[in-house]
Amino acid sequence: MSTLADLPPELADSRPATVLRQSLERGRLPHAILLQGASLEGLEAICLAFAGELLKSEHPERHPDFFSIRPANKMRQINAEGTRAMIRDIQHSSNQGGRKVAAIYEADRMNTAAANAFLKTLEEPPADTTIFLISTRPYDLLPTIRSRCVSLRLPLELDRVSEPDWQQWLADYTEWLEMVHSGHAARGGASECVLAVYGLVTRFSGILENMASEAWKQYKASLPEGLTDEQVTALESGYFKGLRARLLAEIETQTRHFALKKPDAVPSVKLAQSVAALEKAAGLLELNFNEAAAMEAFLLQSLRLWARSA
Repeated sequence: MSTLADLPPELADSRPATVLRQSLERGRLPHAILLQGASLEGLEAICLAFAGELLKSEHPERHPDFFSIRPANKMRQINAEGTRAMIRDIQHSSNQGGRKVAAIYEADRMNTAAANAFLKTLEEPPADTTIFLISTRPYDLLPTIRSRCVSLRLPLELDRVSEPDWQQWLADYTEWLEMVHSGHAARGGASECVLAVYGLVTRFSGILENMASEAWKQYKASLPEGLTDEQVTALESGYFKGLRARLLAEIETQTRHFALKKPDAVPSVKLAQSVAALEKAAGLLELNFNEAAAMEAFLLQSLRLWARSA
């Protein structure tokens, strides 16, 4: 079921849910809402909960006035044909005589033609229709689309990955940074620092694979019926990449915390270089570069950066 009462407390009390609830109570719900954050499951849960309230249905995804579109095919794109079909649906009168709700899952995956077609709908929104755009990469959307939506972001603390093995990885990564920054490599501990790199790389890949496998099983069980095999395949790929992006974001946060605790000015320069190296690795991964190789490159670059005295 998908109602406000079914939302976990941390989602029900989040800013997006609070703002939407207040807007709903005042009868001033925006016609286009961009829900953004790193947790696709959390964003979808909020979308469906409010869709259920608007449609007065415990199963909004089955309601005749609920319309949705998701990425499909190996390119994980939302194409113009599917977008135009959804637009035609929401421009018609309501089947039940009430409101209509549309949900665009992973809206940042709209190709150029789809985004341009959808933009026209935002400029002249259909009456009695609420459109939810769900995105873990909102800045990949056209700026003109973002500007026509009310943007609500899940708090960062709700996006954190609490899995114990991952938290231990972050702790060991921080300990490694401390060791490198202390000059351990220069004092004859270079081999130890390098070996630790490959240990972190191997563990990262294993943790990501195990987490993705278990989490996907749970997420897949919650998906609505009727999805095509192409859509499910695209969802699985997107889910894996989304989880990986969350882990990389936490590595960046951990690196920032480490650097900001240092009293001298040098870490700020190294931090900027380290974040740039991580962003480069993330970009390579988006291009399907070998995961272990990308992480290895980032950590070895970090070793060189943090081992330098200036």
